[in-house]
Amino acid sequence: MKMIKFSDNLELSQVTVGCMRMKDANMDKAQILRFVEECLDMGIDSFDHAPVYGATGCETLFGEAVLKKQPGLRNKMKLVTKAGIVLPRAEGNKVIYYNSSKKKLLTEIENSLQRLATDHVDLLLIHRPDLLADPAETADALETIVKEGKALNLGVSNFMPSQMEMLQSYLSIPLVTNQVELSVKSVDHFFNGVTDDALTRKIPLMAWSPLGGGTVFTGEDPQSLRLRETLGEIASDHRTAIDTIMYAWLFAHPAKITAITGTMNPARIKVAADAQEIKLSYDEWYQILAASRGYHVP
Repeated sequence: MKMIKFSDNLELSQVTVGCMRMKDANMDKAQILRFVEECLDMGIDSFDHAPVYGATGCETLFGEAVLKKQPGLRNKMKLVTKAGIVLPRAEGNKVIYYNSSKKKLLTEIENSLQRLATDHVDLLLIHRPDLLADPAETADALETIVKEGKALNLGVSNFMPSQMEMLQSYLSIPLVTNQVELSVKSVDHFFNGVTDDALTRKIPLMAWSPLGGGTVFTGEDPQSLRLRETLGEIASDHRTAIDTIMYAWLFAHPAKITAITGTMNPARIKVAADAQEIKLSYDEWYQILAASRGYHVP
């Protein structure tokens, strides 16, 4: 398994296990533990969480099923979590909103650590840009969290380059990644400055929904139909599956993209791992881009 360097003290497996569906998978704790162990056996050591996944239920399940049962596994894995989203009714609120205030961030990381049954996470991300946040206050909270050893590294999620630059200007600690939606179905970030910004900062990107929500396999919209045909031809040439090509397409980019899977099936995660062995040509990569956008580059 290829490891991607984020900082001097953080490397994540290029395939990272997304735990957002853990609560909905109807797996008992023994099955969850076995799933995690199978991922580790494949060389996949990184697990992506957030308090809003399963309304805190996914972090809780992971902690109870894995680290409370086998605390020694903590030294074999990297944990990522996020902070700053308030779900409807969580605090008596009528709508979802983002809150990156110091009080909220300090409370969220403490609660996440308790749920995950660990004393630190390897990477903490601001989950969404909070339009009402005082960046100096947010930065103060983040630096406090790192100083106290509750997070070893910091990053953001779903930030545009200007938002990332603004927050970084208040921080003495470097932001090491931006986790964004990237897939053959969602290519905007290749053109709006997000990938350019990552390359400029020399930091990897993390891609959520790397299979585009699965609509490539079943969708009847024009984009899905184009992609299914093109991916099918390329997959046939490489004697592999369509989804393997979808992962390989992301891995081919120089931004050193880490793909966050959305499955609790080890066989489906192995498909992502297998993509590291696929080397797409320039022609194949741009064929897929053209199929996604519906036109060739000029």
